Amino acid sequence: MSEFFIRTENRSGKTVIADRFFTAPLKIAKPFYRENHTEMMMMSAGPGMLPGDFYDIKLELGASTHTKITGQSYQKIFRAQTVGCGQCITVTVGENAALFYMPFPLISFAESRFQSRTQINLAESSKLLYCEILQAGRSGERFEFSEYASRVQVLAKERLAFLDYTRLNPREAAADSLGFFEGRVCQGMIYGYGYEIPELPDASGVEAAVSAAREGFCARMLGNSADDLFCFANALCDELIHRG
Repeated sequence: MSEFFIRTENRSGKTVIADRFFTAPLKIAKPFYRENHTEMMMMSAGPGMLPGDFYDIKLELGASTHTKITGQSYQKIFRAQTVGCGQCITVTVGENAALFYMPFPLISFAESRFQSRTQINLAESSKLLYCEILQAGRSGERFEFSEYASRVQVLAKERLAFLDYTRLNPREAAADSLGFFEGRVCQGMIYGYGYEIPELPDASGVEAAVSAAREGFCARMLGNSADDLFCFANALCDELIHRG
């Protein structure tokens, strides 16, 4: 198991890392201090996630901090015969704090198995933008992965604000059909809390729609290029961040 932990706090108006801990292959790069937030890059020294790998990721965002968490590259999920890999992400966002969680897209290789569970706890005045993007295999092995499962639960003021569960097994159902990828090879989800429902930017090659959640909003994306979805998500979230 690989562990990753950071705790941020506000020091004289700047979001800084107050505490951190990580084990190989995970690590964190030196933060970038932007005009209205601090950008932190979670990195991995390995080529991707191998059978049996498990990431335990904990993020504690202190009061009045503004943090963007991103990655260094696409997250690759390699072939697994029996035992797959997975991750558990636990996030706490303090009062008047904002988190923009935008990892690079995940690629499920042929015969790969991946499970993810994310739990996010928000204060009453928190803001959140959370994104996931999946590419269903490399060129030549589309929809040949064995299993992909991701559960995202968001609690605001200790009440359920949003719950999303995606489980895909191409052997059980045609994942490229209607109601799933609908002929495309990439899908994505953005959940926002503390922001008004946005107008979606124009983007060639991306089909997207947004709707109100119990609290906040959820936007979903389909396309044939994970790069296009990633750029679309960044453009949407950057616009919301700069609006404040």
